[in-house]
Amino acid sequence: TEENPDLRLIVGSNSGFVHSFKNSDGQESWAFFPKELAPILPQRRRNELSSDHIYGMDLTPVSYIFDANKDGTLDSTAGDKAWVFLGMRRGGKSYYALDVSNPDSPSFMWRIGADVAGFGEMGQSWSEPVVTRIPGYYDNNGVAKPVLIFGAGYDTNKDASGVGTADGEGRGIFIVDAETGALVWSVTPGANSANNMSEAGLLHSVPGDVTALDSNSDGLADRIYFADTGGNIWRVDMPGNEL
Repeated sequence: TEENPDLRLIVGSNSGFVHSFKNSDGQESWAFFPKELAPILPQRRRNELSSDHIYGMDLTPVSYIFDANKDGTLDSTAGDKAWVFLGMRRGGKSYYALDVSNPDSPSFMWRIGADVAGFGEMGQSWSEPVVTRIPGYYDNNGVAKPVLIFGAGYDTNKDASGVGTADGEGRGIFIVDAETGALVWSVTPGANSANNMSEAGLLHSVPGDVTALDSNSDGLADRIYFADTGGNIWRVDMPGNEL
């Protein structure tokens, strides 16, 4: 209720765990640990003196909330939804989604990474996903479905000193279905396909957040801006009546 809200805090950690805490007393409700980070556990246990930092779930979580009856309260039994999207930043090249509609009983939704078909361009998952809706992507009832838009990632090639050179991964942006993680569309240097627009000029990785703009106020993002590590700023015009 508004008088006694059940608030939760979700934070990633470099131990590899994502924790959910109750705001009322700080007690942990649950934790999520992706199996891809299992190799860091022995390193953490040894706790050796080193200048090499061990990274885990290093990106700020992003949430999506759907209040079906708009009563200001999230109730999973009433069709309300709460989803959380997790990136790894320096920890790896994957994104994860959890359904936390029932905050005491979360469920795994999906994982995408460079090893998944259509996402081979992904670098380290630095870009905080933007949750939005886009033209032409609807459910069976004609309602626009939520999507995530994020940069394709960071290429550690840019860790080198001196003038930056062209990268081999992370070059572009991805749009995925927020509920399933399925690839909706991407812009990368890869071959043209039904889900990818090839752009040979994308030579540098895109670790930063994208900016999605609804230029005609119809509730759908029809323009995307992003920058790459080569100092270029890009604009993508989506199908629709842009202004």
